[in-house]
Amino acid sequence: MWYHRFLVEASYLLAAIGYLPQPQQEQVLLALKRAEKFHEGQQRDSGEPYITHPLAVAEYLARLEASATTLKAALLHDVVEDSHTTLEEVEREFGKEVAHLVDGVTKLSHLRYEGKREQRQVASLRKLLLTAHGDLRVILIKLADRWHNIETIQGLRADKRDRVALETLDIYVPFARLAGLWDMKSRFEEVCFPIAMPNEYALWHEKIAQVREAVAPERQAFIARVNMATKEDVHGEIQYMTDYEIYSKLQGNLHRLKDVQNVDTALILLLGTIQPMECYRVLGEIHALYPTSSLSFRDYINAPQPNGYRALHTTIFLGKEHRLRLRIQTNQMYEYVAKRKFSTWVPDEVTDIYRALGSLRKAPFEEQQYLKDLRETILKERMNVFTSSGDVITLPQHATGVDFAFRVNPDHISYLQAIRVNGNLREATHILQEGDVVELVLAKNGAGTNGTIPTIWVDKVKSVDAREKLRQSLGQSPFEDQVIAGSEILNQELQKRRLPRWWLFHLNKIQSQLAQKMGKASFDDLLSDVGTGLLSASKVIDEYILMLQIPSIWTTRILHFFHLLPRSRVLDKEAKVMDIEVYAEDRKGLIHDVTGCFAERDINIAKFEIFAVPPKDALYKIRLEVKNFDTFSDLYDALVQIPNVKQVLRKK
Repeated sequence: MWYHRFLVEASYLLAAIGYLPQPQQEQVLLALKRAEKFHEGQQRDSGEPYITHPLAVAEYLARLEASATTLKAALLHDVVEDSHTTLEEVEREFGKEVAHLVDGVTKLSHLRYEGKREQRQVASLRKLLLTAHGDLRVILIKLADRWHNIETIQGLRADKRDRVALETLDIYVPFARLAGLWDMKSRFEEVCFPIAMPNEYALWHEKIAQVREAVAPERQAFIARVNMATKEDVHGEIQYMTDYEIYSKLQGNLHRLKDVQNVDTALILLLGTIQPMECYRVLGEIHALYPTSSLSFRDYINAPQPNGYRALHTTIFLGKEHRLRLRIQTNQMYEYVAKRKFSTWVPDEVTDIYRALGSLRKAPFEEQQYLKDLRETILKERMNVFTSSGDVITLPQHATGVDFAFRVNPDHISYLQAIRVNGNLREATHILQEGDVVELVLAKNGAGTNGTIPTIWVDKVKSVDAREKLRQSLGQSPFEDQVIAGSEILNQELQKRRLPRWWLFHLNKIQSQLAQKMGKASFDDLLSDVGTGLLSASKVIDEYILMLQIPSIWTTRILHFFHLLPRSRVLDKEAKVMDIEVYAEDRKGLIHDVTGCFAERDINIAKFEIFAVPPKDALYKIRLEVKNFDTFSDLYDALVQIPNVKQVLRKK
């Protein structure tokens, strides 16, 4: 029976590769025969012959009109990993290019990482992306491989099924979005969310269904009106988001479901035209019929997303509390999004995807940092911001002004003081939003007020290449300056938490123990690494807190015994009143810049006092309310970056 099924599926592949010249079709079928031989006697976890898997992977890629080389690599992608042949034999029979692709997809040896699943997975993923930097076809093969694994996931053991589903949501859903394969992305989410997160799925599935039922009458009436009021070649329909897409977008916050614009969208499809200008005409017709939210408009036709996505986005009001997001596309734009052809997914080497892969490749390899960089650079949704002259700059979501400066010109980082966002002055690490117009404020003789790059920038940037540029620049400064910069950063972090500073900077025993715990030869080496951004200040502070809480040397034991180690004032989850003092050299607009940091973060100022400090300084005593430490930490970092601010102190 299985062989009959194999023949049927092989016939599907044969039909799907009709776009290839006859000689190339024959090469693909030869690869299929060899793959069948290599996998002879091997079964999948479901009990099916293993050859059904590479056959399905190749057939999926054939529907995207992949090249013959890619299809051959897809058919052979598991033969080396499963030890049925060698990479050298693949190269001998099918050439260096096919062998290169197979090697990129092949996982690292299980023997080398035996018993270390996470390390093996991270190393394998890194190998995949190193290869993908030179050839993006590797990612497509891997995505198709994962697609078939998900389609047959019920055949796996329960523990393996859970792991594969969670990994797919975490890694492969963003990759599918990056590739522009939205059908694949949706399928991943539909299958994996109930498996990986059953409790969350059950709750959200029920709540989303209730919201949809409540808004359905008004939305269907809108669709009917659009189809009648616009030209005959326009078709409107409700596009249902997956439960996981909504869950992820709302960051697991059920309360945000009350805003119904977060649930589903309306697709307005122009069937007959290939002229993008027609989308603007339809947009105008709809805006003439319904009130709109002007701030929600996005023009991805004039400024396409990095993965080629094009559409007009807008939001209309169907009722007082009923907003609906619209997506307007030509049929060609929609087909490109739903199932992107292979020919459109081989961009040149100056594209955003190649740039992100290249920066990740150059960064030092450390497992947890690598995964973080992967999620925040390559897998993070992208956004477009604009220069003051109208040029489009594509950055990861939540990128900062420093990331923007690096993309415009890497040398600008050395002179960056601040940025202007939509005309308003902001600190250099201000988080940018989609559609912002950004202008750099550059110093004449180097960044910051003292001519040095602030180390604080290293932990704030979202792009790997910008972070490595910062580290490189900071690492070129004299060792003594690195130590001073590290001391200043640690001092600021201690200030935030009201932790004892004198003991850390004056007691050799504490310094030596902390350096040892952080794996450094001396305290100065630790400070140097903090000052150059190689070591996170927060990690050092976390270790210092443990030393104070659990004294292990006689110095801290004595201090603890005599109650000389005050406890860290950890902020409550609810709003907490606290006082800070800001010391600065006075200038015009300083109060506006200081209070702007509070307004941007929606932090309430309960009291604000200003004192003149001769000859030309100012002291601001501020009482504020914050909900948690992260919010306060972000505020503190913004305040210390304001030009002319000298010091920020947290008081009792």
